[in-house]
Amino acid sequence: MLAADPACAEQLTALPAFGGLRTMPFDTPRALTDVPGGAPVTWHVLRIHLDSSHSAWLAVAGTERIAPDWEAVFSSLLALLQRIVPLFLVIGDGERRLRVMEHVLETSGVGIVVVDPAGHILMANAVAHGIVAENDVIAMRDGALRAGRPNDNRRLQDSIRDMAEQQSANADASCYTSVALERDDQAHPLTLIVRPGPSYAPVTAPLRRTAVVILRDPARRGALSAPDLEQFFALSRAEARLAGLLADGLSLEDAAATLGVSRNTARSQLQAIFAKTGTNRQGDLVRLLLSSAASLTYNPVSAA
Repeated sequence: MLAADPACAEQLTALPAFGGLRTMPFDTPRALTDVPGGAPVTWHVLRIHLDSSHSAWLAVAGTERIAPDWEAVFSSLLALLQRIVPLFLVIGDGERRLRVMEHVLETSGVGIVVVDPAGHILMANAVAHGIVAENDVIAMRDGALRAGRPNDNRRLQDSIRDMAEQQSANADASCYTSVALERDDQAHPLTLIVRPGPSYAPVTAPLRRTAVVILRDPARRGALSAPDLEQFFALSRAEARLAGLLADGLSLEDAAATLGVSRNTARSQLQAIFAKTGTNRQGDLVRLLLSSAASLTYNPVSAA
């Protein structure tokens, strides 16, 4: 529905007369009158044929500002609208896809930073900002991505330049470099994967070469939802709570103490969890849980 604003489109689609729009003839302006709450409302509508399965409607409400020759005005716009609307739909579909991908990235716990060959930041998602804010081994400084230690920064910048040069018309999943940034206060380093920027086909060259830096912080933990674990693996509530604590890094003894149950009870529950998940070791169970969709249901938080 092409209308003056989204509110107009919602108002029009809520009217009883809206059902008649689908049977309107193409390319012929019509005036439709409805009485939504006592006062009549007139809509001036043009149905635009796009293809065998799609139509669009240009709709203007009211009579105060409508031109007397509105039918001629609408008809004169027809050829232009038939060219513009398909482009609008393509752009809208691209925007929807972009928002879906952005949403997936934000809920995945993966930090993404797009940089130019000099490391200047072109885009960074909220997860990346969070990871950088929590670590002193990497920074977003003066609009650029920089590692804290000089040697680490040289390796990072070399990787960024190299991967930006490797950017091509077709993506190559095997093309990447890895960078580990050691931390004084953590056993595990901050891990970075640097890849070439996105493929730029069908054009012959990118407008600007880029690299993509993917950040993961092993110290960040996400709380697994017990109801999700129940649903995914047919666990009982008690089993799901125990599984969630194990996935969060607790030992069986610590998990039992947290839940206020005996070690034997926790062992019995763990055996039931193994049977239901098809695992037989605690490490295999944790890997399964953390690789399941349950790990995406809660935003990751900093480890205590």
